[in-house]
Amino acid sequence: MAPIRPTIIDIAQHAGVSFKTVSRVLNNHPKVGEEYRRKVEASMEALNFKPNRAAQLLRGGKSFVLGLLVSYGQYIQQLDETNRLASYTTDVMTGMMQACQTKSYHLVVENIDSSDPEAGLAWLANCMDDVSFDGLVLMPPLCDLPWMLDALEAAGVNFARMNPGTQLGRGICMVIDNYSAGQRIGDLLLGHGHRHIGYISGPPEHQAHTPRKLGLLDAAAEIPTARVDVVPGDFTFATGLARARDLLTRDPRPTAIFAANDEMAAGVLAAAMELGMAVPQDLSIVGFGGLLISQTTWPRITTVHQPTIRMARMAADELIAGFGKPVEEIGRVIEIDFELKQRQSVADPAG
Repeated sequence: MAPIRPTIIDIAQHAGVSFKTVSRVLNNHPKVGEEYRRKVEASMEALNFKPNRAAQLLRGGKSFVLGLLVSYGQYIQQLDETNRLASYTTDVMTGMMQACQTKSYHLVVENIDSSDPEAGLAWLANCMDDVSFDGLVLMPPLCDLPWMLDALEAAGVNFARMNPGTQLGRGICMVIDNYSAGQRIGDLLLGHGHRHIGYISGPPEHQAHTPRKLGLLDAAAEIPTARVDVVPGDFTFATGLARARDLLTRDPRPTAIFAANDEMAAGVLAAAMELGMAVPQDLSIVGFGGLLISQTTWPRITTVHQPTIRMARMAADELIAGFGKPVEEIGRVIEIDFELKQRQSVADPAG
């Protein structure tokens, strides 16, 4: 015989409160005192209580589902064992899963084409027809697209944005100071004596990397003999490899390269090895993001660490706590501190 599931009346009796108090705790009612909330939550854990989500959805409108919107378009069909999701995306998924599991929420990941507003809006409408989201987290470049923000605000769906570069304050904006981070990297390389630096940018539709470049350029502008060569990238290892081959076969070539993310920085390291260069003796390399790959190469890559997993977990927690509040009420900017991780890939230029 299957065990009998405890009810909210059982929880109320165990906690010594009314069943109305239990119901309010389950529905995150703002007027429940913290002492009563703790009693109810402790009784729920002691009795292994699992709320009936379908009944709660009918009563309070909650779906207990958060969504993560990524933008790989048709490229998602090309991924396999040799070509995988960017580790930044998996870090965001990890943080959201941590938040969802501790709050008994479910996570739904959807891939929306950011390059085609009409198709993207149609896909979004289909998603919201099929799933009632309590909140959505937007990855770059979706987080900076006006048509996406307009659609979500019109639908009354709360959203959080990972590393937006524009329209800060629309939704919950999880950001770091990208300009200061780029400036810190510039100061680091210039302080080591580098006067010719290469910069591999991110794709133009990703707004957050632009301040990194500006910070680097402003740091270099303080030294008249400093030079920065800027080349385009797209945040992939393959692009880092290709752009580094270009930069490192120029005459003169840069003695240091700053890549706008760690995966491109790993590509730079591979290009240097391919060309018979020693790192950091012949070339210094700096990445960005604090991604796993920066810790597993040799030499390990100096990088700006942004705590992506923690930022995503905080974004999900904010959405859960803000359920039922108007979109304009929860909108705010949450700035997270970054850390410059100095590792073995940076040294003074040879000679």
